[in-house]
Amino acid sequence: MGNIIFLKGENIDLLVKNKEHVEIYVKWINDPRVGKFLSIYLPETIEVIKKDWFPEYRDEKNTWFEIWHKEDRKPIGMVGLFKIIAPYRRGEIGIFIGEIDYWGKGIGTEAVKMILDYAFNVLNLHKIVAEASVTNSRSIAMFNKLGFIEEGHLKDHEFINGDWVDNKVFGLINKKN
Repeated sequence: MGNIIFLKGENIDLLVKNKEHVEIYVKWINDPRVGKFLSIYLPETIEVIKKDWFPEYRDEKNTWFEIWHKEDRKPIGMVGLFKIIAPYRRGEIGIFIGEIDYWGKGIGTEAVKMILDYAFNVLNLHKIVAEASVTNSRSIAMFNKLGFIEEGHLKDHEFINGDWVDNKVFGLINKKN
């Protein structure tokens, strides 16, 4: 199948998910340091990820892209739009950097900027919503930096490492439409 570039960025490209990389995806989500921010509390198998991430039908309400590091020529995470509701022109964004060595290097910010540009200027969405655990300071800082506004606070929303944790809900409105 190979790597199919969907969006080109400065340091990264966003690629169509690649079945050939499913073992890498499973490694990421089964890493407790990554999984705790994804609300994943049970180990996942290759078979489950293949079934869940590569459905036989096209899902126009949920789409994830592989974050491909150009210089190092490898996948390092995922970013996506999901729960797209076309009549309301709204969707949610999600992101994770699965390769720990790339945390804190601005890659998540670049990936989110790219997907926001696509959501607002190609899909013509009006609003993007994001959620982050209060323990995920990097994501919260990134959403704030990108102009997201905190719209809500969900009490005891996730169970992470044996503790109930709150989530913050953010929104970003496309002022152009």
